[in-house]
Amino acid sequence: MNSNSIKSGMLSSELGKRVISAVFMLIVILWVSWLGGWPFTILSLLLSGLLYYEWQAIVRQTPFDGIEAVLTAGFIGLLICNLLGYLAAGLVVFVVLGLMLELTTSGTERSDVRWIGLGALYCAIPAIAFPIIRDNGGLGLILFLFFTVWITDCAAYFVGRQFGGAKLLPAVSPKKTWSGAIGGLAFSVLFAVVLIATNPQLPAFAVIFVAALLSVVSQAGDLYESWVKRLFGVKDSSQLIPGHGGFLDRLDGLVAAAVPVAIIVALAAGV
Repeated sequence: MNSNSIKSGMLSSELGKRVISAVFMLIVILWVSWLGGWPFTILSLLLSGLLYYEWQAIVRQTPFDGIEAVLTAGFIGLLICNLLGYLAAGLVVFVVLGLMLELTTSGTERSDVRWIGLGALYCAIPAIAFPIIRDNGGLGLILFLFFTVWITDCAAYFVGRQFGGAKLLPAVSPKKTWSGAIGGLAFSVLFAVVLIATNPQLPAFAVIFVAALLSVVSQAGDLYESWVKRLFGVKDSSQLIPGHGGFLDRLDGLVAAAVPVAIIVALAAGV
């Protein structure tokens, strides 16, 4: 067997893993999104926990110790406060806790304290934002968010590979191109246009504007996670998803895009 055959077999095997993993995750997410309620809340909590686990592995500079245990307890407490309807109080307590730890460790080699603390807030977004969107915006809105981000991600990847060209931010993510970014934006807008064509009652301008906004924000979220990984010399956030790396690698854009949607829904619903 020559080297080309070996490479082809490896690529086919890797592609097969990616497809199977992607289909499985898609089925689970769509099914639980359709169920809503506690199943969706539990899935959101699970995703936040997995993101936090991966985030710690990326930014940790020392072995797991008491300081990190306190931050992890604070992260869990924040999620519990959110479940009980005391999100604001939970955020205040966690921020104060993080500041206290930052002050007590100043002057020591514990720069990872601030990274773990900020990461905890970032990783809590799915547990906080997803249920707000699903419970108050309905199934249609959460699916609109998911599919807009997924279409942006896929289109950016394939358009970028097809056309190449100038790099978007080579110092952060060497493979991302302007053609891919524009392609992701264009296909997200096209998705919005198709939705409007099949659902004439939808406000056309608002749907197209939100789709474009989510596309841009999701790509910014992707770049942010790439920047953090490059800063700490990490390629993949983990190997938890066969063929895809980690959950942070797959959810970075979705986490970022969920924030503006959740804020708009929360303000509109008076949550």
